[in-house]
Amino acid sequence: MWIEGNRLQVIDSALGRGRRDDVERLLADILKSNAKGEIPTTCPTCRRDLVRNALPGVGLYVSACPDRHGAWMTSDVVETLRRFVAEHATLAARKRHQLKILNRLFVVLALAAVTAIVFTYPERVVVTAVETVSSYYDWRVSEAYWPSRGLVYTWWQIPTKASSIDVHDELLYFHRLVTLLDDGITNRLNIDGVLKTRRSPAAYAALYEIYRGRQLDVLARMQRIDVPQKLTSIHRRMILATEEQIRFYRIFLDAKLKDPSTDLARMLGDPALQTTNRELHAAWDEVRRLYPRLDFDTSAAIEAHLCGFDVI
Repeated sequence: MWIEGNRLQVIDSALGRGRRDDVERLLADILKSNAKGEIPTTCPTCRRDLVRNALPGVGLYVSACPDRHGAWMTSDVVETLRRFVAEHATLAARKRHQLKILNRLFVVLALAAVTAIVFTYPERVVVTAVETVSSYYDWRVSEAYWPSRGLVYTWWQIPTKASSIDVHDELLYFHRLVTLLDDGITNRLNIDGVLKTRRSPAAYAALYEIYRGRQLDVLARMQRIDVPQKLTSIHRRMILATEEQIRFYRIFLDAKLKDPSTDLARMLGDPALQTTNRELHAAWDEVRRLYPRLDFDTSAAIEAHLCGFDVI
């Protein structure tokens, strides 16, 4: 079978690139022509002697014109070439299938590894995630941007109908208290984040004043809440904890301005900080004493908000 023009070069290139469809199409055209006869020794166009050329990666040979006018290919070579292309395509498909399976297996193993880490060290994973998000916001806090924060504390809210606190005024008090603490937690986390990051003295002072103004507003609204007689002790503790928190961050700021390396760990002995922490813990102890059968959702909401408002 005589292959005219540059079809041999096209087949050669298609084989080298693994383009099965091109080879199949060319072979189909060759078989249609079905030219038969003795194998010539010269090119029918230029009469030059044919040269034996190898097809890449196949181990087959054709007699080709040195001037690229065409090549002679026996029917045996054509059929062998077709089988090679078919087998090559099957092998390639098998490899693609294996690769797809390996990719899926890798995804499954990766998910399994992540799941194992989460279930083995759930607290560490949660803490790491919270710290990562917190660090992101710490650097973004500015006079123009005061982000709402503390979702891990403010997620829990007191259920209106399902709460075990069945006295209306008492339930209303705790609803208003945790709403105020939502804002108070945001203010605390923002100034705490500011003092963790490197700022100029002027920036520290300006951002503390924003915190102080916002937290004084929380304090003023807290003081206006109607407090049932049963909860007056808890409320007094909340007022004192808020006042001492504002005072503590002023002391923390002054220490930071004197020594930029000052951090919260070095401030743990401060009396204002200790008072804030003590009053919040005492308030929670009183809640548990007054409501020994407190339902889970109400208990979680109050405890989470008190923890989020606490500096330590």
